[in-house]
Amino acid sequence: MAHLGFGGHVLHGAPDVDVLMAPGTIYDPSGQGASGATCNGSMRRAASIAEALGTSYSTHRGHDLFKNKCGNHVRQIVLGEMAKSHGIRSFQVERPVGYPTFAHFPAHNDILHQQMWVDWIRRAKEGGLRVMVALAVNNRTLAHGVEANPPIDDKASGNLQIDELVRFVGKHGTWMEIARSSGDLRRIVEKNKLAVVVGVELDDIGNFVWNKKAPTEAQVRAEIRRLHGLGVRYVFPVHLTDNLFGGAAAYEDEVARANRFQTGKWWDLECSRGEGITKRIQSGNDLFKLMKLGDAGGHIPLPSCKPGEGHKNRLGLLPMGRVAINEMMKLGMVIDIDHMSQKMVGDVLAFTRSTPGGAYPLVSGHNGLRGSSGNENGRTDAQYREMAARGGLAGVGFGDSDARSFLRNAAAVAAIAPGGKPLQITLGSDINGMVVMPRSAECQAPRDQVATVPGDAWRHPPAQLRCTGGGEIDVRSARIGCLDIQTSGNLTSVVGRACDARTSCSYKAPTPDEYSRAGVRAATRSFCTQAMEIVYRCVDPAARACVDYSKFPKARMGSRSWDYNEEGVAHIGLFPDFLKHVEALPGGEQVIDRLYDGAEGFAQMWAKAEAVGRSVR
Repeated sequence: MAHLGFGGHVLHGAPDVDVLMAPGTIYDPSGQGASGATCNGSMRRAASIAEALGTSYSTHRGHDLFKNKCGNHVRQIVLGEMAKSHGIRSFQVERPVGYPTFAHFPAHNDILHQQMWVDWIRRAKEGGLRVMVALAVNNRTLAHGVEANPPIDDKASGNLQIDELVRFVGKHGTWMEIARSSGDLRRIVEKNKLAVVVGVELDDIGNFVWNKKAPTEAQVRAEIRRLHGLGVRYVFPVHLTDNLFGGAAAYEDEVARANRFQTGKWWDLECSRGEGITKRIQSGNDLFKLMKLGDAGGHIPLPSCKPGEGHKNRLGLLPMGRVAINEMMKLGMVIDIDHMSQKMVGDVLAFTRSTPGGAYPLVSGHNGLRGSSGNENGRTDAQYREMAARGGLAGVGFGDSDARSFLRNAAAVAAIAPGGKPLQITLGSDINGMVVMPRSAECQAPRDQVATVPGDAWRHPPAQLRCTGGGEIDVRSARIGCLDIQTSGNLTSVVGRACDARTSCSYKAPTPDEYSRAGVRAATRSFCTQAMEIVYRCVDPAARACVDYSKFPKARMGSRSWDYNEEGVAHIGLFPDFLKHVEALPGGEQVIDRLYDGAEGFAQMWAKAEAVGRSVR
């Protein structure tokens, strides 16, 4: 339900009909004019697919007194910068089109539009997905900066998203169900249903920072129990900014200002030595400087580091963080260490290492080895080794990558096996979490091109077919008025001239006499004087499709189908296609086998957490 996070005006589109949508996110063109309403003035449920996945004009674009009365120019500027940095095509048109043609969204790099429509989730389930962690997400700085609608605080926004998620899963109870324990998860999966684990990925659990009043230990424990009572079983103790539990990983330039806005302080950065952290925060290089953030202006103080040294957050696990994690362990909740500072990860590993029932298993949900990224949020080999020894879990992220890089990263994590005990890997997509999904550039799938000639085509100059980027011309179809001939290669003499050249050719429509000589009946010829259209492709003989859709049906909805070879992972329904590609690569089968053990691995990890938690006091 990420579309309800950030005040409901960042991620556009609901995952189903009858799901709440924020005010000003359902566009109604019939209300254009001085007195009409062009959008929903209050929060309400989408009444149709067209409302749930319709245009994002009112959600993202600027205000117009007649055409877009719910628009906001500040929002358009901020989100426009996000779109520009990611090359998002939907922001290049005034009114992006979703359902039914999906002409502009979703797309693999479009972090501003819904990628988890219910039918797409079901396709992922049919492709092998058995356990899905669904997270309530929010960032108060972004919500405030785009002048979104309330709620924008983490507690109220989280509550709203959790309530809607539970309702949504219940509506589709024939094939998905909320798992509230490891036993639940096993039962649900054994019934061939999708087990949904409810989680929170919030900056300020309980609004303790927002309230500007130090909570008591009892209040912190009560908040963790309250979330547990709502069905939450998966928790990130920190997310993008520092909170009263501990320090956040400093790896995004933009978030430094958010930390200042939400906590009143900049990150307290220091130089990292010998930890593989090379990423440095760049002062002033951030999106949030465009926003009206009060006293969060200026620049973050930066330490002077030696070559090869990056920045890390000094702040580790705080006393109230120990209380919160202790309560999470007592309740057998799944604890995710991603987004913690390097110091906080070390502190949490130490704190959870020596309970009466043994070391508590921990999870890194959407990450990977620190490696070339060099940022504080990446995992180290030592961290993964300790997680493996405890029976923990590693979700391997694939943000802004491709099948080969994912395979390389997943294989490296899967190879970590202290004492012969391998670390269980899962797919850590972070989809709908402002993360670019994998692209498929290497597949080089040919795209259809069209050459046209006006009416009475035979009287006009030839149509020009060209492959400017190389490749051989492959004519797919030709229509001349009433006559439509499908071909497997070049056009036959009945409908035109063959293309002799490989990369370019001219095609002149047959004259009436040529039709006659070819045996086309007069009755047919009399109607064949309209425009000519030739559809062709430029095929690289060395290229190949990564997914063979003659054996694997495409994802379809409305009048649209998605081809992974051309579009990458445009939405969650293309996860199976992506994994097909991974599987076909050298070494891919072994990694895919490990991923398909993920549901069992999650169940075992959770069962151990519950068992260890029963000994925690």
